[in-house]
Amino acid sequence: MKTTNKTTLFLLFAIVMIGSSFSMIDNNTVTKLLVNPMLQVTVLDAKGNVVQGAEVTLYANEDDAWDEENGIPGKSKSNQNGRVKFTKGLKEQTYYIIAKKGNLVSEDGLKSSKLQKNKLNKVNVIIK
Repeated sequence: MKTTNKTTLFLLFAIVMIGSSFSMIDNNTVTKLLVNPMLQVTVLDAKGNVVQGAEVTLYANEDDAWDEENGIPGKSKSNQNGRVKFTKGLKEQTYYIIAKKGNLVSEDGLKSSKLQKNKLNKVNVIIK
């Protein structure tokens, strides 16, 4: 009987703690995290190795990508896993992607599939 009471108390405590931790997140943050499309770009070289330190920029249309203007730059260069995440300001549409590091550049006209809400959309980019 004592074990059952301790288990019940522990479960009640856990439920209260979990419930209170959710109340610390404001509703706008939850809405943005669940609604806005996000895109993870992984930069690879021609051999399929990840490329750290590449600059990645998204463009809403092909003309802007060709002219390299009005882009959405990544918050940082690609990390040790070759990844850059775009988490803010994206819409449900396709984006043109340009990745660069030194003399290495992604192919022209590379674009994502149409981004979806409630999902971390992913694309691999090869630079040569």
